[in-house]
Amino acid sequence: MFRRLNFLLPNAKLAQKVVNELLQLGVKDKNIHTYAEHNLPIDSLNPATKNQAHDEAQKIENIFWSGNLFLFFIFLAVFVIALISGEYILSLLALGVMVLTFSVGDFFSRHIPRTHLNNFKHALSHNELLLMVDVPNEKAGMIEDRIHRHHPAAFEGGSSWAFKNIDL
Repeated sequence: MFRRLNFLLPNAKLAQKVVNELLQLGVKDKNIHTYAEHNLPIDSLNPATKNQAHDEAQKIENIFWSGNLFLFFIFLAVFVIALISGEYILSLLALGVMVLTFSVGDFFSRHIPRTHLNNFKHALSHNELLLMVDVPNEKAGMIEDRIHRHHPAAFEGGSSWAFKNIDL
């Protein structure tokens, strides 16, 4: 799994400097994309893909959240009905699934980073650029630190999950 680091930048000139540094750090050009609103020119920077511009990752995340909640409440109903009807083994199985769905949701909310495009609407509406950089999980901290130290105007906008070789 990769991390998608987000950096808000005031203009394309600074964005190009950040991209150049990222390339020197070993980040591949295909893992760096720029999003801008209002047809703002991004010069020679890689534009965000259609999936990135429509934040498909958030849509996938919402589907999994909704599915997890749906399963929890279905098995809650099964649990209550099984208890009322005296089917204690079925009620234990339903309780087990409920604990599993709760644990998965808890793990996701505590350990999986999530920052989405709508978190940047205000800045993007004021003609800032969003640089989205997919990096291996173990390099994320080092890259954020390096960009922050060398380019103080690059605002670190958090991170989210991304998959290698899948453009979300």
